[in-house]
Amino acid sequence: MKFQFLSAPSSSSSSSPSSCYLLYLTVCGFLLLSSDQQRTTVQAGDIIDITSAVFDKLTDAIPAAYGDFNSDELTDVFVLRNNFHTLQILLGSEDKPLLQEGPRCDYPKHRITSIVPGDFNGDAYMDVLFTAQPKGVGSSDNLTFVYINWGSSESMNCTGEDTEPLIKMQGQPLALDYNNDFIIDLFGMDKEGQRTIWTFKKPEPGKPEGPFPSKLDHHGHGGQLSIPHSHAIIDLNKDFTADLFLTTTTGFEIWHGTGGNAPWFEYSHRIDLPAGNYGTHVGRVIFLDVELDGSLLPVFAMCFDSKCTNSSILVHHGNHLHDLQIDFKDDHNDAWHFVVPDRSDWAKQTITLRGGDFNLDGYPDLLATLTKSGDQMQTFLLENVPCEKSACNHMTRTFVVRWKALAPFSNGTLMGSFFDFYNDGILDAIFVERHGNGTRPVAFRNSLDYDANFVKVIVLTGLSNRSGPKKLTPLGRKKRTFGTNLPGPRIEYNTTTQDGEPQHGASAQLPQSAYFSLHLPFTTFGLGRTPNFVDSLTVGLSNQSRTWTQLIPNSQMIVVPSPIYEPERWKAQLFVTPSKLIMMSVIALGVICLVIQLLILILYAKEKREDRIQRSLEAHRFHFDAM
Repeated sequence: MKFQFLSAPSSSSSSSPSSCYLLYLTVCGFLLLSSDQQRTTVQAGDIIDITSAVFDKLTDAIPAAYGDFNSDELTDVFVLRNNFHTLQILLGSEDKPLLQEGPRCDYPKHRITSIVPGDFNGDAYMDVLFTAQPKGVGSSDNLTFVYINWGSSESMNCTGEDTEPLIKMQGQPLALDYNNDFIIDLFGMDKEGQRTIWTFKKPEPGKPEGPFPSKLDHHGHGGQLSIPHSHAIIDLNKDFTADLFLTTTTGFEIWHGTGGNAPWFEYSHRIDLPAGNYGTHVGRVIFLDVELDGSLLPVFAMCFDSKCTNSSILVHHGNHLHDLQIDFKDDHNDAWHFVVPDRSDWAKQTITLRGGDFNLDGYPDLLATLTKSGDQMQTFLLENVPCEKSACNHMTRTFVVRWKALAPFSNGTLMGSFFDFYNDGILDAIFVERHGNGTRPVAFRNSLDYDANFVKVIVLTGLSNRSGPKKLTPLGRKKRTFGTNLPGPRIEYNTTTQDGEPQHGASAQLPQSAYFSLHLPFTTFGLGRTPNFVDSLTVGLSNQSRTWTQLIPNSQMIVVPSPIYEPERWKAQLFVTPSKLIMMSVIALGVICLVIQLLILILYAKEKREDRIQRSLEAHRFHFDAM
């Protein structure tokens, strides 16, 4: 990189060599500092325990879902307490504690099994759907009751315990926007085991209230849906229309979305599991852009024996399942493996991986809970790294267990998920660990030891409610204007690395909602050390999309895709989060300006002194001539 410096001729004297040398050293030092930062190896920083700063004295909360309940652009945590008989919202805050106790509902007669935040009546306020296990029904029974606590601007209306459930179904529901009205609907199995869509509408006087069930015709292609499941609403064929991914007892089904035309989904194909009796040992599927090429691939854990001592992670890519050959032996040569599923234990009901770019290098990493003996469980970070094994076949990336990345804080942890406590684009972590005879939440901050860049994207429903109070959010926009978080949109970006190579990444917002999926209500793309502008960012849903170009790194973007079929009218707001490099650049530039001003003052003073001497000599010469 070349810099052009402008100079002006001096009047009767030249610059001091020492001053020029000082300016030269200052500029070179700044350039070397920037160059040295760009060569920093990408790796996660120290893990700092911030449990007291986050949860204060709260000790019995189990995170069940994430969302923005009060529309302040800070992520709230929906937790279960009191042995699954209390539902409470912990509101995100910029002050300590970072999660503050908010609305709560107590249900002594119900055992709550899951929480699904969303707008189910079109009033632009987030409601809280929860599922409960009927009294007298064991964990082996799949019958589930569905209730909704209707939300308002600051509160949650608790449904009465004796209220008739809105839905009786098998298993837990998948949240989606089935008919593109920005009101959240549900998919699942009814009591008879039939595939059903429950649609919700905005209440109208004199008309029946939802939900309105309709059977999903599988045209003879449908297998028996699995429970627990990992159904998802996600765009898999890159047409910016969310597809329906279903998990069955023998494999996976892909139903492509039609973009708003009936039927809403059409059967495409199925993915068969490897031959063998692995039905109860297949983990939940998550979807990651593993190779950073814009393809969202199904990733899941699998056990190859009844005790899960032989287990691995599989990826479906190129019409084939690929075993990533994960090495589960730690530094002491002890073999770890996934935890055998147990339907009677909430933490073990299914093998769950959770994805997120922990080191902001662009490649998504994993959190996984492993065990090696008895009841000892521990959550580990699995880093996405280049694959150097011939066994990787056509895959160029794999995962490596970083045994000490979360140590010693992850001992005895039952579950882990990513979170962003400081709203700075860096993913931190929330764990649930054993504490006496119960559990307690713990929080840890990811302190990156280098300055990485990112882009954070939030897609909202676009619904509005004029009755809400006019209040500014931390990011500067009016509160409660654009609705709640929307499941299913595809988000992708293009940029150029420092080496001049193109980089293309993709993600989906809130693709899953059941069985403690714990997806964040936003998407964070790590850009690594790339200081360049993001060439383009595209958001798409229902076969519509819009692209924004030349985005500033370290920015947070809020997208409102309304009206849904007029993408040219979609709104976007961009907020920039200053990075360390920007701050250091400002400081270095300020130092350079001060040095230049100092040189100017020195030269000015020197010139004034010489002028004064010159005038004195001329005055003496004048008097001499007069004599």
